[in-house]
Amino acid sequence: MQIYRIDHVAQVTPDLDAQVARLSGLFGFRPVRSWDDPGEGVRGARLEIPGSRGQAWEVVAPSGSGSSLQTWLDEHGGRPGLHHVGAEVPDLEAVQAELEVRGIKATDGARGRWLEASLSPPEHGPGVLWRLRGPGSLDMCGDSSASRAVTGSSDGPSLGIVALDHICQAFHDRDVLARWYQDLAGFVQVWRTADEEHPDMADLVLNIPGSAICWEVIMPRGEDSFISRFLDKGGPGAHHVTFEVSDWDEAMAACSHHETPTFDDEEGVTDGAAWKHTFIHPKHTGGVLVQLFWEERPGVWVRSDKVPPRWT
Repeated sequence: MQIYRIDHVAQVTPDLDAQVARLSGLFGFRPVRSWDDPGEGVRGARLEIPGSRGQAWEVVAPSGSGSSLQTWLDEHGGRPGLHHVGAEVPDLEAVQAELEVRGIKATDGARGRWLEASLSPPEHGPGVLWRLRGPGSLDMCGDSSASRAVTGSSDGPSLGIVALDHICQAFHDRDVLARWYQDLAGFVQVWRTADEEHPDMADLVLNIPGSAICWEVIMPRGEDSFISRFLDKGGPGAHHVTFEVSDWDEAMAACSHHETPTFDDEEGVTDGAAWKHTFIHPKHTGGVLVQLFWEERPGVWVRSDKVPPRWT
């Protein structure tokens, strides 16, 4: 199968308006569409991410009775979180056939206009939910005839995000998952840490052909890895989402203005250029662990030539 591009990242929340306000304020996202479809059981909003043309952020909330989103929230103790990654494929029927061959269960949505499925190896648990659509329709985002255009503005400073850089998935073996994604959808490995570089983790980064957003895979190392605890708690799902900011001091000032703490701050110098990164806890973002980074020169925070790929 082929993924043409990642279209959006979606999070589910019990309070749509509050989450849209948070994303508009601290994150500087711009609301562009909204919808309310009790028949489908969903209210939603689509927001533009600065610097990420073609990719958006979607917020969905339960609407009406019997909403599957309400079931999702109930199963997660009422806590908001990342719901799915939306992507466009050239041929939806071909994708469905490929998934069936691989034993991946897919669910039809919007009367067959999109599919929902985890693209991870089915024997390793649920993984990350993807919502896939063919060309010519944005119904999976609510951008149908029932949606309406909206405009929004925020007061105060924002993070100064310039791009959605990558989505990170935790998995027990980075090479197993990377080979699977390469074989399934043509993901290409471009970067990896050396096996012994970190005491508690190892990672690699995959390019998704046609998309500006990359896919990171992290795996546990050692006896007390935070990734092991994550996998024990929820399985091999999405771990965090990473954004690039244009000015580090302004981003930290925006966090202070919006009373949003950060943690695990790190900084360094690579090839003579500085970089910094930090995290924002899910309780301050509406249920998604967010990583922020800044680099003095493009390519020094994650260098594609740092360690050559070990597998083909």
